[in-house]
Amino acid sequence: MWNVVVPLKELNSAKSRLRRGGLDARTYARAFALDTVAAIRGCASVGEIVVVTDDREIRRALRRFGCHFCAQGPLPGLNTAIRVGRDHLRRLFGADPCAALVGDLPALRSAELDDALRIAVDTGGQAFVTDTSGTGTTLLAAADPVLLNPSFGWGSAGLHEKAGAVRLAGEYPTLSLDVDTPAGLESAAAYGLGVHTSRLRQRTPATPR
Repeated sequence: MWNVVVPLKELNSAKSRLRRGGLDARTYARAFALDTVAAIRGCASVGEIVVVTDDREIRRALRRFGCHFCAQGPLPGLNTAIRVGRDHLRRLFGADPCAALVGDLPALRSAELDDALRIAVDTGGQAFVTDTSGTGTTLLAAADPVLLNPSFGWGSAGLHEKAGAVRLAGEYPTLSLDVDTPAGLESAAAYGLGVHTSRLRQRTPATPR
């Protein structure tokens, strides 16, 4: 069984490009997180989920999925949050395989994530899935949590590969599609959005930009 870390920004500071595109970034960030975690919880291969966030509202909203929570602490950054979550899982559950997944995958299908994790465990080290651009990372996984060494951010796919991580070559359209812009939201909608994002989009349709 895999344990999964989901790092989430505070809602007030999330998804600024959606805000610039005329959408309610805070509400969409919340919906994305709910749909992402719901899809993770639907995976047969996932045991525990830890959400790293300082946002009280998102913690309350995600409790229904049986998540563990921990605060990021004083040091900023996505990679710091992932390391905090990784270490929290190791303290609680030992050496179970560990993965980090971004929290803005509103079209994520559980079967895709299950497939990626099944292949990742056979690599023996780190493995990752790129975003749709091929340069970023949406999933980083390690059969041994000690090996999980995140380098998320600009050019992260190349950094992870340079560190020895295996780029998973399968087809993962909904696992790759992290949403930062109205155009990205429309792309995700073509695959079928999760229930929370879908309801929100019906009320506030996006204009691609």
